[in-house]
Amino acid sequence: MYKIAKIIAIILGVIGLVLWVLIARADSDVVAQAGSSSNNVVGLMINVGLWATIIIAIITLLFSLVGLASEPQKLKKALISIGVFAAVVLVSYLIATAEGFNFAKMADKGIQVTEGTVKWVDAGLWTFYILAFLAILSMVVGSFKKQ
Repeated sequence: MYKIAKIIAIILGVIGLVLWVLIARADSDVVAQAGSSSNNVVGLMINVGLWATIIIAIITLLFSLVGLASEPQKLKKALISIGVFAAVVLVSYLIATAEGFNFAKMADKGIQVTEGTVKWVDAGLWTFYILAFLAILSMVVGSFKKQ
């Protein structure tokens, strides 16, 4: 599996190098006007970068899952961590509100926002605060345990 990933990385690197040379040799006006349309070198480079990111993310996920499946202890810890994270998100969503949000002001700016969207944003903020608090708490507890 490692050899396959290495070969794919080399192939994508060579494609990226060729596209970079094409961009470097192109007229600067053509490159400036190119934007991100898919019928030019710049658009092609953007698409290669996007697909490379997707492929690498999938390969990383597969390697992680294979590693977890091979060791039950690690799998158990990972599932516990996912469960705790899900619990934090659930608690955050339950305490999130859309109160005090000025929907009319956003509508005046041409932005349509629903109450559900505002609640999910608030839940995201609460999730961040809770996880940041837990991270700081774990550092403090860890420093006291070492002493």
